[in-house]
Amino acid sequence: MIKKQYHTAYQAFAQTARILKDEPLEKHTSFKIGGPADMLALPENETQLKTLMEKAAHLGIPVTLLGGGTNLLISDKGVRGLVIATKQMKTGISIKRSIKGHSIITAGAGERLSAVCRFALDHGLSGLEFAAGIPGTLGGAVVMNAGTASGNMAGIIESIRILEPAGAGFKDISVKDLDFGYRNLNLRQGSVIVSADIVLGHSEPETIKEIFDRNLKLKNSTQPVSHASAGCFFKNPAHGMPAGELIEKSGLKGMKINDAMVSEIHANFIVNTGRAECSDVLALMDHIRKTVFEKYHINLEPEVRMKGE
Repeated sequence: MIKKQYHTAYQAFAQTARILKDEPLEKHTSFKIGGPADMLALPENETQLKTLMEKAAHLGIPVTLLGGGTNLLISDKGVRGLVIATKQMKTGISIKRSIKGHSIITAGAGERLSAVCRFALDHGLSGLEFAAGIPGTLGGAVVMNAGTASGNMAGIIESIRILEPAGAGFKDISVKDLDFGYRNLNLRQGSVIVSADIVLGHSEPETIKEIFDRNLKLKNSTQPVSHASAGCFFKNPAHGMPAGELIEKSGLKGMKINDAMVSEIHANFIVNTGRAECSDVLALMDHIRKTVFEKYHINLEPEVRMKGE
């Protein structure tokens, strides 16, 4: 970014929200990988977010959105322009209304998914048990349609509230008008989720806790939770063996390129064992895809999203 343009933009954004200059994004991702953002904004509410988006559009500054930094790989060169992290947008979690057998809870996009799960458990609300141990924010979970074999976000969302591109205005979208896919929600580019309403059933807290604890125990025993990663790296093919099994049967468990390694616990995880860089992960990703394709004629598609130069 041109120095004069950088200074003008920084001054404008700093009037609205907390701004960090040349901030290493490895501090803000679960992979612990990523070069600097020219500017990183940490808005705390919808008003700050809208103003930042409006100013960026007016100044012609590119915007990159960041949630909790999970399921994400950032380039070693970082991200130019303005990065907006929504993880500080915690407007609280509450029961919006209750109907026979169900309750609708509402929460800000920056709330940790784990906090939403805890709220549901404390209030005897069932439906989020599948999310036990899934990291990141609620907004990120919705965008990625996070889930497991026992459920996903698409199955419990009633509606979401978004900020339209360039801060044009807020809009509520019902689930019937949302285009959810496998580990994805198709939204107009530049839209930002600011909150979500979730439909949950009523159950005994003891029953919910039992299922939640069982799911969490399974996750902790079958996934490399002690290592930095971005979660499952590849999408499971539509048919046949899941990605982890394809990678394991290709003999790739434990393979390393510098500090990037195919997990020895679950082969669909690439883990950062120390100071792995984005280039190491990409090289390992390419080797995995090539090896699996040569053996099974299946082209694995990354689930992890990549951003930056």
